[in-house]
Amino acid sequence: MGMTTSSPGGAGASAGAERTAGIWDASVDAQEAQAPSSSVTRRNALRYVKFGNSDMVVSELCAGTMTWGSFNADESMAHEQMDALVKAGVNYFDTAELYPVAWDYGKTTEKWMGNYFAKQIAEGNIKRSDFYIASKCNPAGIGGSGNAHALTLDELEFSLNASLERLQTDYIDLYQLHWPTRNVPVFGCASYFVDRERLPKVTSGGDMDVFEKQVIAVKALLDSGKIKYWGLSNENAYGLTMFCIACDKLGVPRPISVQNDFSLCNRTYETDLLEACHRFGVVGLPYGCLAGGVLTGKYIPGTEEEKRSNTDRPIEECRMRKSPGFQPRYGMPEVMRATEKYAKLAREYGITPCEMAYAWANQRWFNGAIITGTTTIAQVEEAVRAFKLDLPTELLDKIEIIHEEIRNPCCHMSSKPACVEAPWLGDKAMNATKAKY
Repeated sequence: MGMTTSSPGGAGASAGAERTAGIWDASVDAQEAQAPSSSVTRRNALRYVKFGNSDMVVSELCAGTMTWGSFNADESMAHEQMDALVKAGVNYFDTAELYPVAWDYGKTTEKWMGNYFAKQIAEGNIKRSDFYIASKCNPAGIGGSGNAHALTLDELEFSLNASLERLQTDYIDLYQLHWPTRNVPVFGCASYFVDRERLPKVTSGGDMDVFEKQVIAVKALLDSGKIKYWGLSNENAYGLTMFCIACDKLGVPRPISVQNDFSLCNRTYETDLLEACHRFGVVGLPYGCLAGGVLTGKYIPGTEEEKRSNTDRPIEECRMRKSPGFQPRYGMPEVMRATEKYAKLAREYGITPCEMAYAWANQRWFNGAIITGTTTIAQVEEAVRAFKLDLPTELLDKIEIIHEEIRNPCCHMSSKPACVEAPWLGDKAMNATKAKY
């Protein structure tokens, strides 16, 4: 991850570096868990790292905001979480013109964040310069002009100015292109199909002239001073490479980060995209590290995680139950099968499945920071605890074994319906989105 640096709070920082309901695999229950020979260590504070090839020194925990305005219906709920995050030392927030998600798309999340920051700054509690704000422009136009577009200069300027107004700030630290405008696998699809137009709608081709036009448009935003850095999201190795080549050709700063779906259940980032990022000096800023909350273990019946979640927020109000049509990839049967194994492993080491999922992602050497997702104060507190953990090599090695058994279960290669149904699992083919076990 980032370079070692001292934190604003004075703490040193170094970067980078019970039985569950056995419904899936009886052999798991038959295996006697060996007592760990090494333990998880806990630090007293969050670490701050230099974010890739930028001068930003950020908390490794980047606060995700996409449910503020949908799953969190009241602005006060978002502000309470922001308060808790700031008090914990978080100085990095990620949002988008598209947010919130699942319903009521667009604009609201940025407005709520802007109201919070403006009030806190006016009262002298914080300074704008103490925080880093990331946002995104999406080519569907949601939260922007309302028109599908190819990330042209006019559309980028319109979206950026609208985001600045909502966020009540003069600049955005990291401005990201939310997803590609060309036909490319996104949102759980792991295969490229030249003859299938995907959703969201394709608005441009994939030739160099398209990348050059978008890079020139980004340059105008950088030159205006309204953005400090730029990044990509939901991108692949081809796109990253073409953008970086175009930047070098045109004398434009390269993107500094890629924000892609990444978790214990989706490690496709680690293939050719990781090599491209490494070669071009681009860091990861992943979202989805809890697989929509599934990797917390709260959808596994009869567990402490389910009980704790119901106490904090009724399970029926949680994402995979309240809005099962939104991101169903996270609740597919093979994801649930993998989650049970990961949850069991976490408990063996005395940590929660949520803590392990976040801490694991944070220890992947190529990530510059990790985006969280919360809807309650308790979830904020657990996320903060996760970023104070150092997982031992022994635990990391055991994670690799589970990964080799059930690889990237959040993804489909050619047939999403087949992965949602998982007929090969027979009666065990249940998932968090359509069944309650």
